[in-house]
Formats: sequence, structure tokens, C-alpha cells
Amino acid sequence: MKLFKFLLAFLVVVVALYGASSWYTGREAQSLIEHELAQANEQVLKAVGPEAGVQEVQIRIRSYDRGIFTSQAEYEMQWREEDGRVVSYVFTDNLQHGPFPLAALQQGHWAPGLAFSEARLQKTESTESWVNSLAGASPVVVRTFVGFGGTGVSNWIFREANFSEADGSKVVFSGGQVDIRFSDHFQSHVASGGFDKLEMTDVYGSVIALDAISLESENVLSQSGERTLDSVVKVERIGLIEPEMQDIVLSGTQVALQATQADELLTGQISYGVDTVEFGGAPLGSIVAQVSADQLNMTALTKLVQEYDAMQLEDAGTEEGLPPQLDDDQARRLRAGLFEFLGNQPALTLGPVVWTNSQGQARIQLDADFVEPDQALLDAPADQLLLAVLGRLHLDAEIEKPFFEELFIQLSDEERQRASAMARMVFDLYAGRLSRAGLAVYENNTLKMNASYEEDTIRLNGEMVGLTEFLQRLFQGVL
Repeated sequence: MKLFKFLLAFLVVVVALYGASSWYTGREAQSLIEHELAQANEQVLKAVGPEAGVQEVQIRIRSYDRGIFTSQAEYEMQWREEDGRVVSYVFTDNLQHGPFPLAALQQGHWAPGLAFSEARLQKTESTESWVNSLAGASPVVVRTFVGFGGTGVSNWIFREANFSEADGSKVVFSGGQVDIRFSDHFQSHVASGGFDKLEMTDVYGSVIALDAISLESENVLSQSGERTLDSVVKVERIGLIEPEMQDIVLSGTQVALQATQADELLTGQISYGVDTVEFGGAPLGSIVAQVSADQLNMTALTKLVQEYDAMQLEDAGTEEGLPPQLDDDQARRLRAGLFEFLGNQPALTLGPVVWTNSQGQARIQLDADFVEPDQALLDAPADQLLLAVLGRLHLDAEIEKPFFEELFIQLSDEERQRASAMARMVFDLYAGRLSRAGLAVYENNTLKMNASYEEDTIRLNGEMVGLTEFLQRLFQGVL
């Protein structure tokens, strides 16, 4: 009898202790969620600018009911579009507290943890068509195991979609999954995922179709505080269909991002590659391109974008698509923000962009180095300010005659021999005009241009020229 009472007492103590630990981990999970959402809001503010066409982006906790063993929560992401319409996405979350959440054990997570979350996207005006196409089921389910020490695993499961909106637009989606592993107190993550098909048709009948989409991403924070990002997105086929126009098909598309950020300074590059470009069934070759940046002050850039965003909201009378009309004070504030951004002397490189077909290639690259402007130029004319902040500008371009000829033939409706003769004539005409103007050099069937600006000096194809002479040559060669 004593043994039975002892076991009963021991069981009561265990249950009480587990309840206490579960309540504690539930409280810790809530704190973690609030912290991560605050950081997410900060990242969204940095990522979204006025060109995105959305305002007042916010991620928030709508409700949080914490119990001893479980908690129920609602999260919302919403923004206001330019036409004033509010877009809202709401997730409901069933959060089981640790240290051993039952759902986590069922998913194979045997280690103790803070919580196991199963969040589901709910029906709102923004998701109504998707939810209705699934007979009321949630289109997105997110299962996340939150471990101790800032580790975790999150599985994002997207359901299929096939629905039309009232305006005639349509979405066909295969569904798919993205898996994310967190570490280093949620400061680092590795993600991978894929989708078989995504096809979107707009109100005008234009269609974009993507097949076999895959993504890989690694985001790591080092002990020194330096963050590195390495991401790759691949799409086997992209189809662009416009009514009454030739179809464009891109095969073997890849976008890769490599970036490093230390404190507020970002250095990185984005690379693009397309194995095959087709226009109306005609093969146009392959394209590779790259955009690089060095010493970008992301804090200053974010402030500048937000300042411009606020001015755009204030100027409600401006026609859509046009920049806001700025008064002198607004223009000065934007320039002050631009000066702060240029304080670290950033550099940008557009290229090389290389287009290759069966007969040759064309290549172009533009490099720009900026310098910190003198504060005395805060009220200077725009042309004077531009020359003052531009430390160096360099353009290097070339196009091979066989490349141009083959491209012309593929795009022409004429038979091949006639199109070939027309292509050679057009190329020789413009190559001769640019050469006579001194804007380019034509040799070995290749038209080349090498131009640079530095310290108020223009060097054109190895020759020093003044600004007035350069403009005269440009007018003669182009017009």
C-alpha cells in the first residue's frame, strides 16, 4: 500500500513538473515568436520599396491564447496596395508546448524542444478563391519544430490550385514543399524546395508558365557577425505568351545570389543564365548576365527608400507610374539621404551580359564607382551633382557580325539568303557610321566600344576627348 501511495505521489509530482515545464516552454515559445515577428517586420521594411506597389506592410500577432500544454494563435501579414485595397493573409497556429510535444514525437522529433507548431493559412478575401478550390481546406500548412538553443525544422506544404478570379485572371499550381532548417539561435538557416508547375493568366490573356522549379538557399551568421547568403533558383522552362505576339520560351533558367553583409555594408552579386532562348519557335541562343555591388550601406539605402515611399504617399495627385512632384524641402531631404548612402563609396557593375548563338556572341559591361560628395553640393544642379558623385564610369561593349547576322535571320520573316544579305547590309551601315564618328572600332568582323569617364576626363577607345567633342560624336554616330 505504501508503495502504491509512493508511486501515485511520484506520478502526481511528474505530471505537475511536466505541466510547469510545459507552461514555461509555452511562455518561452511566445517570447520567441514575438521576437521573430519583430525581426520579420524589420526585414520586410528593408526589402519592400515604392517600386513594389505596396504600402504599410506589417506582420503581427492578432491573438495569442496561452495554456499550460497548448496555445492557440493567429498571425496576420497585410499591406495596402496603391489603389487603397488591403491584402491580408491570416494563419491560425496550434502550438503544442515542450519539452516533448506529442505532434513532434509523431513527426519523428524525439529530442526535447520548446514547441511544435502547425499553422494553417485561413480563408480571407485574398485567399478565398484558393480555399474554395480546395473545398474549404487550408492551402498552406506550416509544421515547425522549435528546439532548444535556437534550432528548428520547418516544413512549408503548399496545396495545388486551379481557380479563376472574377476579373478573368487564372492560377494553376501543382503545389509543392519547402523545408527549412534553423540553427545558431535562428540566425542561420538552410532551405530547399520545389514545385512542378505554376501558370498565371492575367486579365488581358497574357500567360506566364513555369515548369520544374527548384530552390536551394543557405543563410549563415558567423561568430564575427558577418552574414553570408548563397541561393540558387532553377526553372526548367519558362513560357511567356502574349495575345497576338510570338511566344517566348526560356529553357534551363538559373538565378544565383551570393552576398556578404558585415554590419551595415553589403557586397554581393546576382547571376542569371538561360541555356536556350526561343522566340516564336526560332532559337536565339543562350544568355548569361551578372549584377554586382560593393560597399552598399543597407541602413542608409533603407532610410532613403522609406523617405521616398512616404513622399509618394503624400503626393496623391501624381499620375500612376510617374515619380512624385517634390518641393525644395523634399528634394533636399532625399539628397541628404543619398549623400549618406554614398558615404561608403559604393560600386556597381552591370555585366558582363553575354549573348551567344551558333555563329558568335555579343557582350556588354558597365562599371560605376561612386565617391562621397561634398556637402556644399547639397543644393547644386542635378547635372553638376551627378558628375561630382561619379568617381569612375566604364563601358565595354562588342558585337560580332556573324552573331548579328544569325540573330537577324532567326527573327526575320524573309527567307534565309535574303535575310542574311539584309543583316550584313544593316550591320555594315551602322558599323561604318559609328566608326567614322569615332564611337567604335570595327576590326576582325567585330564592332567594339571602350569608353570611360574619370576625374572630368573621357577616354574613348584609347583616345582622350572633351565632353563637347564626345557629345558631337554621339550625335553624329547615333542620330
